[in-house]
Amino acid sequence: MRNVIIGTAGHVDHGKTSLIKALTGKDTDRLKEEKKRGITIDLGFTNMPNPKGINIGIIDVPGHERFIRNMLAGIGGIDLVLLVIAADEGIMPQTLEHFEILKMLGINKGIIAITKVDLVEAEWIEMVEEDIKETVRGTFMENAPIIRVSSYTGQNIDELKNIIFYMLEEVESRRTDPSLLRIPVDRVFIIDGFGTVITGTLMEGSISVGSEVQIFPGDRIARVRSLQVHGNMVDTAYAGQRTAVNLMNVKKTEIKRGDLLAAKGSLTPTMMLDVKIRMFDDAPRTLVNGMRLHLYCGSAEVLCKAILLNKEKLDRGEEGYAQLRLEEELAVKKDDRFILRFYSPVESIGGGIILDSNPIKHKRFKQDIIEALSVKEVGDGKSVLEQIIKEGNISDVRNIANRLGKTVGEISSDVERLVKEERTIKLTDDLIAHKEYFDFAKDATKEILEDYHRKNPISSGIQKGELSKRLADKLRIQDIKMSDLLIKLFNEIGLIDDKGKLVALSTFKVIYNKEQLALQESLEKLYNGYGYEIAELEEAISDYKDKNLAKQMVEALESEGKLHRLSYKYYMHKSHWDRAISLLYDFINANEKITLAEYRDLLGTSRKYAVMILEYLDEQKVTKLIGDSRILL
Repeated sequence: MRNVIIGTAGHVDHGKTSLIKALTGKDTDRLKEEKKRGITIDLGFTNMPNPKGINIGIIDVPGHERFIRNMLAGIGGIDLVLLVIAADEGIMPQTLEHFEILKMLGINKGIIAITKVDLVEAEWIEMVEEDIKETVRGTFMENAPIIRVSSYTGQNIDELKNIIFYMLEEVESRRTDPSLLRIPVDRVFIIDGFGTVITGTLMEGSISVGSEVQIFPGDRIARVRSLQVHGNMVDTAYAGQRTAVNLMNVKKTEIKRGDLLAAKGSLTPTMMLDVKIRMFDDAPRTLVNGMRLHLYCGSAEVLCKAILLNKEKLDRGEEGYAQLRLEEELAVKKDDRFILRFYSPVESIGGGIILDSNPIKHKRFKQDIIEALSVKEVGDGKSVLEQIIKEGNISDVRNIANRLGKTVGEISSDVERLVKEERTIKLTDDLIAHKEYFDFAKDATKEILEDYHRKNPISSGIQKGELSKRLADKLRIQDIKMSDLLIKLFNEIGLIDDKGKLVALSTFKVIYNKEQLALQESLEKLYNGYGYEIAELEEAISDYKDKNLAKQMVEALESEGKLHRLSYKYYMHKSHWDRAISLLYDFINANEKITLAEYRDLLGTSRKYAVMILEYLDEQKVTKLIGDSRILL
């Protein structure tokens, strides 16, 4: 079944609610004050029975200027707008404000209903209709059907229904993948015996009973107890349906209008948004850099500061790029639409589209930033994807999809094309980097190693952990595992030689001069003479004039397999180490275990050195201490 949402718009007391009642037989005014005053204050909802098998939800929004914020909470995400204009008054201030909002939200289908035609003469209606045509000329409603109706007499109500049914058949189906689930919360209430219930328009995705969802912008996870669509219990609700969700173990105080119910981990709350702003054609104020504003997106309203990135100010009808710096977190997606209102007095001045939902902080008038935003605004899918990958350094494909408001499957073909064109590099099945960043990382690694080899000409290589840390610092990588991954890949492509603990450039070779060969021979002889009773490194090289060179030579002897390293300051000649291990294995194989005293006697040395060797073997998971004895693992 197709699922669509109709929203009303128009000035207060122009008959929106009465028209919906005439179309559906249901009154959407639910509050006592609405009944008493005869005006809609908050959002009203109902469904529209039809013979076409379409699931039609209707959102009735308030028209009074004092309740524009309530109107904005419900008007986003509709498929077709019913712009209501009373014949006896014609176009009024809120008609124009609602119309500007509709244009800004990207709604592209609409019907214009001239109501209360039973109250005025035909000549007057002709004048109203001409005024309407002039107002909508050049907009998405220029060719919209205009129909004269009376909710009181029933005039043309059936014809209006038929027009609605016809136009809704042209509405594109929404995406229903569960990973795309988003429901902006517009109502929260308690039902005795069931607990907390939220309602909202299911913008995209689907939701099922028993599934886990996340309440954004926080990190609260909730489980769905039950679902209703237009008062009917369902197992699954789909995009385009007005949905009531009964949440388990969530208090009413833990969720509010403006929050978002979405798939777990599908969004990243943000305090900044990169956007394209367009001022209303009749905006009452000029937007200047740094101005404080009300931002409306989905059902959320937050305060923000507008930093204009390519202009000093925006007058009515003008547009430009900006970064909105929010005063509280918001969870949105790229291409979401929004409305801006002046801080005080609260007046609607414009709106726009989100180009990046998780940007970094920008400086103004930076050409590279402006060019990147232009790509995100008008570029094709592959170009936008490449730009996001370029900015992300090393990115998880799923996170990129979330940032673009898509599924992994929807971006997979563009990912593969970029890899095939060698514009991006697939590091793993899930991780990807832009070619420019990968080359930059290669150059950084080469630079680090060249510097190390220059300063340590006889060292076989830098410690792998040290290289990983230096690379992470140079590339500003937060997760050290990412620099470890790069080192692994650079080894695979032959840039470096990974020797286990040490790493060197693949082109590097140690070449000793005569003095260095003599030093090497001297140090090897020194350590061979220690036997098992080895000295600390500083003590061992204390008689050498160039102590830094002597340290490097000890490390070189270890990398060449002539010394064995027990710790950063203790080395043992390889022949003695092999003998110490052989004695240990032979004894334990014959006796199943060995004590410290027994090993000390085997080596013929003091307790200090026997403990040093055994504790090292414990750390390496070769032996295990049980009671007073050790066994082999």
